[in-house]
Amino acid sequence: MKSSGNKTKFLILGLLSEEQLSGYEIKKIVDMRFSFFWSESFGQIYPQLKRLNEEGLIEEVVVEDSENIKKTKKYSITDKGISELKEWLEEPVEKESVRYEILLKMYFSNIISPEVMLEHIREFQISHRKQAKLFEKFQQQLEEYKDVHSNHKDILMVLSFGKKVWKAYDEWCEEVSEVLENRMEGREK
Repeated sequence: MKSSGNKTKFLILGLLSEEQLSGYEIKKIVDMRFSFFWSESFGQIYPQLKRLNEEGLIEEVVVEDSENIKKTKKYSITDKGISELKEWLEEPVEKESVRYEILLKMYFSNIISPEVMLEHIREFQISHRKQAKLFEKFQQQLEEYKDVHSNHKDILMVLSFGKKVWKAYDEWCEEVSEVLENRMEGREK
């Protein structure tokens, strides 16, 4: 199959292999659980849902909310969708591409005042500390509801990676902040 390019398809198929979801629920899960390593917009999710439905990889399911008597359009994965997801999972992982604007700015920061770069570093650190707190909440939820999905242990391994990466970001921010503060005081190390 060799599936280079759009991975939104496989994100959706993977989530639907766990449970029926609406487009809104898919976006919410991505923003909450995947934000440290993946992002998707509604503009990516909804057109992909339409394509996957047309290809027969998923199907629309109308679910009635018994309390509000409101109908919601959800999607479920088909056998063909499961087959395609499995095929993609067996393919070699493509080369990861990483782009950090903070590192690009740091690289060229010798031409601006250290105060400006220090502010960027602090904002970066605050943002990632907030994300680390979300990891803690997510882990607590996972601990409460063990084995909700068959991939529970896999989810915990992904979360462990995220926590370690964010810890490394925090440590790096501390080191760089010290260097920049020393530079501002004329005591460069």
